[in-house]
Amino acid sequence: MDDIPEAREIPESTVEEMVRSIEPTLEPREIDAAERGFCSVYRIVASGSDAARERYLKASPDGRPWGIPTEARIQAILAAHTSIPVPDVFGVVDGHGTLPTPFYLMRALPGEELPYECVSRFDDGVLRRLARETGEHLAELHSVPAVDRFGHVRHDGPELTGGRPSDDPAELTVGDPREDWPTYLRDRVGRELDRHADSRFSDLTDELSQWFAAGIGELEGPFDPVLGRNDHGLHNLLVEPETGEITGMLDWGYTLAVPAAFDVEFAVYLLSGAFLAGLPDVPDRRPLVRDAMLSGYRATAPDRAETLSMPEPLYEALAMVRIMNDFHHLTVPDGTEPAVVDRIRGDVRGLLA
Repeated sequence: MDDIPEAREIPESTVEEMVRSIEPTLEPREIDAAERGFCSVYRIVASGSDAARERYLKASPDGRPWGIPTEARIQAILAAHTSIPVPDVFGVVDGHGTLPTPFYLMRALPGEELPYECVSRFDDGVLRRLARETGEHLAELHSVPAVDRFGHVRHDGPELTGGRPSDDPAELTVGDPREDWPTYLRDRVGRELDRHADSRFSDLTDELSQWFAAGIGELEGPFDPVLGRNDHGLHNLLVEPETGEITGMLDWGYTLAVPAAFDVEFAVYLLSGAFLAGLPDVPDRRPLVRDAMLSGYRATAPDRAETLSMPEPLYEALAMVRIMNDFHHLTVPDGTEPAVVDRIRGDVRGLLA
């Protein structure tokens, strides 16, 4: 896995030049660095000819693509073909002689951005609405006719120097594609378990490896690739915390072409907050989240929803491995970390048994 870089700091004068390369008449009035992932992200409040407008500029942290060009294209496609709340993309610059590329400029959306762990603090009604809306949006995402093989989604459109990206799904493609899902899944599991061997849960790696190998060998198709969000943490959503309404779905650079069931099971585990169920006041709400998510999915895509009715433990287990690999990024109350770790180990042991 690539080492995650530190986001480079971009001078304010350069940010202004980047903004104007896309919207020449926009006049930045405020420019603030935003703490968002590892990319260089800036919030821009601009005064135009009519009223103040708010934008976000997202740029590579080090000059490598990091999925940024594809992310902008995916957002343009989703904005045109679905009701998924994604930021409107005003323009993309894939390469430039002097500016730090790639980058794109997007409209700000309402709602609050909350840490990963806050999902475990929502009351049942709020979490149920968030899960149902997630199901509705995933059903729309999975219905976009864009991919026919499995792998990391890329774009195959023309290079842009400030223009709006195309909203044609045909311009999405798959990098290093696989036609066979079990083959691709073995590769993905292998990469995650390589990371797992360096985690604090490494004593489980060998058993997990054997368990996955046996389970993947028993998977039965057919498997149809769809656009899969995969990066389902609460931190990649904008929400109304009092109601659970999703006002924005952010960060599409990790979009994969996968079976719909894979995407749904990942979302159920990550949005249920089950990874924090070791805390005394945090229940395991996977059943609540799964029922609500499938309810939303069924209302939007009833034909496909039937194929999701039976959970697939392999996919949930891979979501657990992701949490274990990134456990050091979680924030838990002081003194509770051993209990959280023990609960995750217990969940994994339950699957292995």
